[in-house]
Amino acid sequence: MNDDRKRVPLASGYAFALGTVTYCFARCEWDVVWCCERIQPGALRRMAQLRAGAIAIRFENLIKRMPSSPERQELQTLAGRFTQLVKIRNGILHGKPCTAPRGEQRLSSGAILEVADLERSADDFTECSSGLNSLLHGFLSTFAGLPPQAGPNPAGTR
Repeated sequence: MNDDRKRVPLASGYAFALGTVTYCFARCEWDVVWCCERIQPGALRRMAQLRAGAIAIRFENLIKRMPSSPERQELQTLAGRFTQLVKIRNGILHGKPCTAPRGEQRLSSGAILEVADLERSADDFTECSSGLNSLLHGFLSTFAGLPPQAGPNPAGTR
């Protein structure tokens, strides 16, 4: 039947916050992927199908192979932040549906996720994305790129 989704009593403001936080994370994740492509051309092909946690690990490993510089340090900081944000995103997207004390439909992940929590996470995702994007279109736009690494996992794994 069409419109079955309307049987779920989800407030439009909550649905909007969920959509916004999801989109903001996707932008951040793809900024990471594009940074990886600039660091090591060809990385995009290998990373496009990975989950966020594996992308975070590969990003950190690629950065470790870069020559030391202030920008590398900034990338390392953002990579660490992205790894933290993956956990937050997972808590949201893998949250359990629940009914909040006042009857609202929510997701819970250790605690009930309210609109303010989702908005704060969207802001955190966007802040990280902005830093990555700045390096992507600044420093990394002139970075020569790392040579391919031999082996089955060129970007490395932990």
